[in-house]
Amino acid sequence: MAPPPWTSRLDNGSVPVSMAGVGGLLLNPSNGTFDIVIQERLLDLAATLRDKANIARGVRQTILGVNNLLLKFDPLVLHPNAACEMLLGLWAKSSPRGAKGKTFEFQVDYGAEQGPDLIPVAEQLGMSVANVVKLHSEANYRVAAVGSMPGYAYMVGLPPELTLKRRDVPRVSLPKGSVIIAGVQASVFPMAGPCGWHALGQTTATLFDPHSSHPCLLAPGDVVRFKVGKVNA
Repeated sequence: MAPPPWTSRLDNGSVPVSMAGVGGLLLNPSNGTFDIVIQERLLDLAATLRDKANIARGVRQTILGVNNLLLKFDPLVLHPNAACEMLLGLWAKSSPRGAKGKTFEFQVDYGAEQGPDLIPVAEQLGMSVANVVKLHSEANYRVAAVGSMPGYAYMVGLPPELTLKRRDVPRVSLPKGSVIIAGVQASVFPMAGPCGWHALGQTTATLFDPHSSHPCLLAPGDVVRFKVGKVNA
């Protein structure tokens, strides 16, 4: 049986922390609904945990998820109880000031084979194709987390007018570079694979290069903008 999660009454509520294997703690402050303020606080927390002082105390790695954070530590240097106390203490001090990341601009060809869901999305939302492209391309997106597959960036900042549940029937495969949306998030497919999100277009940007010293192009805190190339509708 897994041990019960620790809880803290910091921030006027319970903040669950669960063991994640030997030398791992998972902080999960979300109530099940994505919260951008929580994500920005987690970005701040991750940056703090990565500083030299905490690495010297036994912190090995921080892995940022969508509204959660995994802390990996050396249990021979840092006792789990001390690691939990440190994690909760730093969480209480974190602030949603946001991380200073890089800014990227990707050119997108919308519609046709590159974006097979552009017209269906416009029809479902009751707006023109031009308006869908305008809303999508004029927004600024922030990378909340990288996961699911190498280089896959979960981005927030999708205009609320484009909020749409996932496809009823996922595609067996979408090509690399597909520009996709679902729910309140957006992304770019780093490699070909199955997908249940809506494909609006495609970019030639390479988001994952296993031969690079930095394989994943995007990191949490980065800002992404989409520039309109062609619109095929």
